[in-house]
Amino acid sequence: MTRRQLSGKHMSIALVFEKFIRVVRTHSLLDRGDRVLVAVSGGADSVALLSLLLEIRAQFELDLIVAHLNHNLRGKVSDEDEEFVRTLAHHLGTEFISEKISAEEVKTRNAGLENWARDQRYAFLSKGAAAVHAQKVALGHTMNDQAETFLMRLFRGSGSVGLSAISYKREAFIRPLLSIQRKEILEYLKLRGINWREDASNLDTQYLRNRLRQQLIPSLTDRYNQRIVLQLAATADILREESEALRCWATEVFEREAIVEGNKVSWNVDTLVSLPSGLQKRLVRLSFEKTAPGNHRLSAHNIVSIIALLGAGKSGMSLETGFFRCFREFNHLRLEAMPPPAPEDFCYALRIPGRVDLPQTGTCFEASLGPSRHASAVLNRWELILSHEELEAGFCIRNWKPADVYFAPGASSSKRVADMFAEKKIPRRYRASWPVVVLAGRVVCVRGFPVCSDNMEATQDRALVIIEERNQIK
Repeated sequence: MTRRQLSGKHMSIALVFEKFIRVVRTHSLLDRGDRVLVAVSGGADSVALLSLLLEIRAQFELDLIVAHLNHNLRGKVSDEDEEFVRTLAHHLGTEFISEKISAEEVKTRNAGLENWARDQRYAFLSKGAAAVHAQKVALGHTMNDQAETFLMRLFRGSGSVGLSAISYKREAFIRPLLSIQRKEILEYLKLRGINWREDASNLDTQYLRNRLRQQLIPSLTDRYNQRIVLQLAATADILREESEALRCWATEVFEREAIVEGNKVSWNVDTLVSLPSGLQKRLVRLSFEKTAPGNHRLSAHNIVSIIALLGAGKSGMSLETGFFRCFREFNHLRLEAMPPPAPEDFCYALRIPGRVDLPQTGTCFEASLGPSRHASAVLNRWELILSHEELEAGFCIRNWKPADVYFAPGASSSKRVADMFAEKKIPRRYRASWPVVVLAGRVVCVRGFPVCSDNMEATQDRALVIIEERNQIK
């Protein structure tokens, strides 16, 4: 390799790193000492993300954990992807966690494949972050993903919130590669000599995103604009900034004009009618966000129906959608959140070995005797060493109670489960039906929290028992 080629190689690598670190700093994606769960599928984007995070690990004092979800959609190839990521994590000296979706669950899924796979992935990463106490979850979305998402939502029909598409940071999820194009990622990996896995399903044009990626965007690039990916991503950024500005304006108006009483918000109709229609819609959405955080999934049609109640002759009319109710009383529009039905208490005996289905959570718990089948951590899987008497008694699977405490073997003291929920920001609406495993009157396992093990070797008098929570096969 000539000196000029070597210099060009270093410049290309440096350019990608410069864009990466600029986004991290500009958007405050990482704090010193963060424990970061890195979602790695084995594809180019996620492998590059892991490589770049390793480059700044010492600078930010990061603790990196690699996470891989085996969707089990491509049989042996999916297992090979998982093994590739496992080996990569081992080679890099990082902790590794994984989960494999059963073939039965894949077969019986109700949603479309893309939406189902995305929901499974985010659920796995959320559980994983709680299990390993990670403050951040790093995702490998690139500028191309931003452009593709923008076009998908444009074709579907969306406002500024939807078209602003992917954000650099939302709650614990961060996306440090959003300013980098996929072609730059591929060049970076090739120049660094880093291998990755190709997913053949990305070539399947029955899916809209793949058609955009394989057909429309290349055509737009060749025939209309060589910088189309950059322009689409920049437009999404502009829309996000404008959407955030509108949100700030709406928040100011809400705090000044809205009347909040518990889970109810009241508005003077004349006040709302005097405002631009775009702001009216944002205030309606914000009203529900304030009264029921996390339950404000309203469609554009829902919002339009509510705004229609501001018209003449609408007094006395009302509508309900999801968890929300809205009604017009003379010159006031009242919006309120309706609490979901209180979850019922449950308690099931779990024999060893045995299985119990929980209709309240849509999952099942299985208990089996060792030996351990996994060399690395697996989510919602616990290993305990039990005496003969404990084996005979078995476990109890029940919902969490406010008085519950958790004393993980090896810990110096017990801790209230409620405090654990608060630390991990688990919403209160989920806690009442949160399953815990009880042995001889004490809580020994809690969904989403670290493996419970006393690290003792099994003897004739004590045996290894494995407990796993899985999605229930329907």
